[in-house]
Amino acid sequence: MDWLLDPRHPGAPEAAASAVADHLARHADEHADATGADEEVAKAVAALPEGEQTVWLHLDWTASRPRLTLRPVDVAPDAFPGSTDDAPEGLRPVSGAHRAQLDEGAGTALASLDLDVPRRVGLQFDPEVGVLAGLDIDPERDGAAAVAVALAAAGEAHPVGSPEQVASVAGAVLSDASLDHEPADLREVTDAFVRAHAALGGTPTVVSRSEDRAELVIERCPFGSNVDHAPSLCRVTQTMAGRLASRVQGEATVVLDETIAQGDPACRLQVMLGPAPDDVAGNTYHWPPAGTAAFDDDPAPRLELTVSLPRESHSVPVVRRLAAQALRAFGVTDEDISDVELAITEACANVVDHAVESDSYEVDIELAADRCALTVIDRGGGFDATVVQDQEDDDAEHGRGISLMRALVDNVNFANEPQVGAVVHMVKELTYDSSHPLHSASKR
Repeated sequence: MDWLLDPRHPGAPEAAASAVADHLARHADEHADATGADEEVAKAVAALPEGEQTVWLHLDWTASRPRLTLRPVDVAPDAFPGSTDDAPEGLRPVSGAHRAQLDEGAGTALASLDLDVPRRVGLQFDPEVGVLAGLDIDPERDGAAAVAVALAAAGEAHPVGSPEQVASVAGAVLSDASLDHEPADLREVTDAFVRAHAALGGTPTVVSRSEDRAELVIERCPFGSNVDHAPSLCRVTQTMAGRLASRVQGEATVVLDETIAQGDPACRLQVMLGPAPDDVAGNTYHWPPAGTAAFDDDPAPRLELTVSLPRESHSVPVVRRLAAQALRAFGVTDEDISDVELAITEACANVVDHAVESDSYEVDIELAADRCALTVIDRGGGFDATVVQDQEDDDAEHGRGISLMRALVDNVNFANEPQVGAVVHMVKELTYDSSHPLHSASKR
């Protein structure tokens, strides 16, 4: 997020501190306390040297915690088109599309603050969409109608999926449909994304691009002005970019740290090829996606099951047995079944022990080809997932439980999602017993 500030204008420094604080509040994890950060920003703005005509405030939230940089720049606060008319005098938000111009004309940083406010990050979900491979849609041919068809098809194929998961599947379908050849580098990825997203009604602009990293800004949302009532649709855009980029090196990460749906003037996408740095807080995509390569041309087993249970300790073995029986019925090996049983036991036990303001919790079990996705959701006030993770101590029982989950499955993610609750999401790659009737029959 970017602002231009005239610190000489009465009230502008205070307005700048308030604008940054509001941005932090809108994007912070729901359990975060931004009070200390607000005070740091106010002090830094108030301490700006006298005589500076314009100061550029740039808030970068690529990592889980933001960095605010203040630099002098030789432009007027209202120099760029698109500044909002209702902004206070002496302060203007600036589109990220102008960031390269600002960077060229900016001086040495006057202040740089690392703020201790964790950003809310959506649940990791790398969709497998083989079931929709025959869908005949093309964003450039069908325009905005392609989104409606992709969302409807994704909802039919994943009836127990969350809105974000359905939107992710739709984004994957749209990205696949937009390609006529495999992209060789990030330039071809961003060119394909810009064409497809523009056809859907968006206005994507490439702000910067290197061999392994690109930044794009979208100033008009393809989903209309009421997207704030359906923020899950942002996953369509994010997954389109991630799915396209993952084809180049087999892995890519996308950070969507500013969105129109959350009240920002534009969406900001950062696309990174290959494994992302540890401090990047985004969503990772793989190519080929998990689940698409199993059994070659044989029909892949599929199961989607949702169960709601009382938040009591005796419910945990019920879930464990249910998961084991489902996997056993589909011919999963005993070793993988044992791993899933133990992992889901630990996840459910954390909800039972740590959840608040909730009498029940939900467990989703999804089996798709060679992958099993397990999602445990507390829809009440939510247990504090960050606290649970912080207990990773050799002497702490729950710390051992978290470590066990990480050891037993291939991916574990903790999140607190608005209007959903606290979520534990695990993915386990599965192996099957070739002598099981389901698989031996398919090979005859």
